Amino acid sequence: MVMVKPLKSSAKTKASAIASRLEAADAHCRARGSRLTNQRKEVLELLLLRGGSAKAYDLQDDMRARHGRVAPSTVYRALEFLMAQHLVHRVDALNTFIVCNAEHIAHHPLLLVCSNCEGVTELQDDAIYKTVQRSLRQAGAGFVESEIEVKGICSKCGSQDRKADQGTLSPAKG
Repeated sequence: MVMVKPLKSSAKTKASAIASRLEAADAHCRARGSRLTNQRKEVLELLLLRGGSAKAYDLQDDMRARHGRVAPSTVYRALEFLMAQHLVHRVDALNTFIVCNAEHIAHHPLLLVCSNCEGVTELQDDAIYKTVQRSLRQAGAGFVESEIEVKGICSKCGSQDRKADQGTLSPAKG
């Protein structure tokens, strides 16, 4: 199992990190025989500028701020292309889109969605994916090739909850 963490950078290197990600995305698309148009690239850039996670309408607002009127379909078409290229994932539990932080190969991410902070951690674990796929087939269910989302509490929120619980415990009277 590989845990994929988002790219982190200081404010000073953020623009450079985004430019590198965009160049890598462009090369990835070319290698697959696809084209990262300026509009698609801009949607990916805006998603990266928002920390790698945003709702489609937030991205539409960002584009509107740059260009004036922008139709929702413009953003959704770009996001659909980015998802098909494994550059972006849709997180249904949050109705949001996140930048893929794994190698750009055909993969099946396991998205851990925190119910408290709405953070998403992307894992790559083919064994889990294959187990779920096998179980669904045994149950006679069709299987859609997509991400698997698991909702719960992330370690940061869990740690904060445990600290809060410890602070509210009163000593036993004896």
